[in-house]
Amino acid sequence: MRKTFLAPAGLALLMGLSPLGYAASQPLDRIVAVVNQDAIMQSDLDRRIEQVKKQLSTRNVQAPGGDALRQQVLDRMILEDIQLQMAKKANMSVDDDQLSQALRQVAKGNNMTLDQFQAMLKKQGVSFDTVRDQVRRELLVSMLQKQQVASRVTIPEREVDQYLDKMGAQDQASYHLAHILVTLPENPTSAQVNAAREKADALRQKIRSGQQSFAQVAARVSSDPTLEGGDLGWRPRNELPTIFADVVPGMSAGDVSAPIRSSSGFHLVELVEKKGGQQQLISQVDARHILISPNPNRSDAQAQALAEKVSRELKQGADFGALARQYSDDKGTALNGGELGWTNPSDVVPAFAKALESLPQGQISEPVKSRFGWHVIEVEGRRQRDVTEDSQREQIRQKLFERKVNEELDSWLQEIRASAYVDNRLNDTAVQ
Repeated sequence: MRKTFLAPAGLALLMGLSPLGYAASQPLDRIVAVVNQDAIMQSDLDRRIEQVKKQLSTRNVQAPGGDALRQQVLDRMILEDIQLQMAKKANMSVDDDQLSQALRQVAKGNNMTLDQFQAMLKKQGVSFDTVRDQVRRELLVSMLQKQQVASRVTIPEREVDQYLDKMGAQDQASYHLAHILVTLPENPTSAQVNAAREKADALRQKIRSGQQSFAQVAARVSSDPTLEGGDLGWRPRNELPTIFADVVPGMSAGDVSAPIRSSSGFHLVELVEKKGGQQQLISQVDARHILISPNPNRSDAQAQALAEKVSRELKQGADFGALARQYSDDKGTALNGGELGWTNPSDVVPAFAKALESLPQGQISEPVKSRFGWHVIEVEGRRQRDVTEDSQREQIRQKLFERKVNEELDSWLQEIRASAYVDNRLNDTAVQ
């Protein structure tokens, strides 16, 4: 199974990885794969391999043999290239706020501030623009997956009800999982299914006998493209993939599951560690705002000036609701006096969230810039709220949605790979 969309594989790879791999140079170059109209070069493949080796090294996992690793990394790059081409065709883009937030996450994963991360890159002779481009690509892939795969998924209310009945108090448990996937082709024959099951059984026995660790086997043979020793990280009980949900809770730390069949193949799951959860409180802010956006008849500077005028009038006692109805370009809230209601700061754009967190209650903000324009904000209240039945149902609905999306992603990736033209020249063998 793959990671959720909020943690793209490339970002996970960058975090905890010394970026020295970017500096590697190659005396010769050649095309190792043609993907539709694009080409993947040997130098690009070599750099990606160095990243993977470094990542495995930080986990004390020995990288698989050269040919196996090169093919796994190339397969991953081919899938990435197909998705980037689709994103370009759909006119998708990553704005500066999204990119900056992702880069801060990368820096945080290396236990640094963004400035410290940039300084380290410069010291090691690594272009920060190169890192930005890679992170931008990973974000585009994630956006495409959300758009293409999410439309296939629906969550009926009865599934939410069934989930509530089934999970009960177990929801608070969390599991640190690792994963190996032995893939099956589309419409496999009985012989192919039996061979894959036997391979998965043999791998499980090798791990249980102590011949090799789970991480070593995952790095060597797993068809899952994470290439991080199979580590899936921590998963709350209610975010376990459906095919694992009935198996993992009954396992003990260190256990390796029997092969689990899915449409993608056979999965082996290791429970690395388990811990109990605690009650979740939701921080919410009751706020309202007036949005002044640039438009063909209003420049950004003019929008800012108007927002400053609105802010001054509000501080002098003008009615917030009346000015919102008069000026706000957020048509969804303007008629309601700019009221946003109780809002989670994590659900709004970063600049707006930062203002919500720092603005004292009852005070009118100076204009705040976001990608939508200029906001004038007032915080009317704050609260720490226990999860109520309604909000709990919404959280469960979202978790079920993410779970199904991740499962559907496997099938979608197989489909786009099958429909693309790919000339794999790594071993001078063409594949289409």
